[in-house]
Amino acid sequence: MERMTRRTTSTANPPETDTGRSAIALDGPQAVVEPSVRANAIVVASRTRPDWIAKAISLIFLPPIVAVVTLAILSLQFSDTTQEAIWASVIASIFVSIIPVTYIAYLLRHSNLAGGYELTYRQERLRPYLFSAASSGLGNAALWWMGAPAPVVALTSCYGVSAVLLAVINRYWKISAHATGAAMGVGAMVVAFGTPALPFAVILPAVCWARVRIHMHSTPQVCAGAVFGTLSSFAPFALFGVR
Repeated sequence: MERMTRRTTSTANPPETDTGRSAIALDGPQAVVEPSVRANAIVVASRTRPDWIAKAISLIFLPPIVAVVTLAILSLQFSDTTQEAIWASVIASIFVSIIPVTYIAYLLRHSNLAGGYELTYRQERLRPYLFSAASSGLGNAALWWMGAPAPVVALTSCYGVSAVLLAVINRYWKISAHATGAAMGVGAMVVAFGTPALPFAVILPAVCWARVRIHMHSTPQVCAGAVFGTLSSFAPFALFGVR
């Protein structure tokens, strides 16, 4: 029986996505390269409601957004004055999220990234990871100089160190940055606030499910990201003596 799918042939093979089923970032129908189909054939299928929900979760919990929200909460909670909280939150957000996102926007405009704003392809993630690490390092120095609250400095350090490690891992395997970012945010909240912050943990499995659902990662990749993010958030907090 003839298959009820539409196939189109690309002019060049896209970079690998390391998911087992390579996904091409499209605004319209989901495009998935199936293992049973030749490498330059794309099978297009309509998105279902769970697909749209998963896409929405991925957008809402983009790592830069999670970082800004988490840093703002920690700044408000642990600063002595409102002015200090605003300054700490703004400076941390600029160096951890805004500057790296601006750099990605620059690459999208001038480097023709095939993976789009989500950096679908592993080969395109190295420069943003290293740039984020450098930016977070500068932000950490600025926060240290201004005497920002220890939890904010600790989390900023966490983002810088984890970006370096993600860059190393990414050379061989596409670990999930979404899962890592969600785990870091949840981990920081739990360390800072204790058991009252545990309800935030529901974010992590939701993000992991979403990334697998839209074929951006495999299950091992999101699980590895979740574990890595959790560990990399707890370590700097322990180093800075934050309990």
